[in-house]
Amino acid sequence: MKEMCMRRARGISCALLLALLALCGWMGARGVPEQTVSVATTRATLPAETADSSQDAAARLAQQRQEEIAMLQAVIDNAQTDTKTRQSALTQMTQIAERMELEARSVACLEQMGFSNVSAVCGAGIMTIMMPYAAMGEEGDQARVIDAVCTQTGMEPADVKIILTKK
Repeated sequence: MKEMCMRRARGISCALLLALLALCGWMGARGVPEQTVSVATTRATLPAETADSSQDAAARLAQQRQEEIAMLQAVIDNAQTDTKTRQSALTQMTQIAERMELEARSVACLEQMGFSNVSAVCGAGIMTIMMPYAAMGEEGDQARVIDAVCTQTGMEPADVKIILTKK
């Protein structure tokens, strides 16, 4: 089962990475008008009152990430961008891809374990798992979720947070 979970997680990770590369290529091919830009890393948090569904939260996160990737790609493509700033933008894009891979691996593993409507958000050293309240049926489920995420990501149990959503 662990091998099947790993295989599925790798497939999802590869698909996400290919999508990210395709987006970068598309953004580079269409060109960006010259402008002065700064490389401010966006850090978004999801307000607790709007986190009704893990799928809604995942959709908002995906949209915010696409905006961040587009901003970073504009920095990379700008002819006036210095090498240090361009390298910083590339590093940030790589970090986004790595976080997306950890999220995909965690979600795939949890779905293989029988949990549904699960979303994962990876931050700087913290993985947040969002799942419906009803998914936590047994007392040991929380420990199983944390153990699975730690196995997939290499994080410590203290770095894994579970948020139970209404839906």
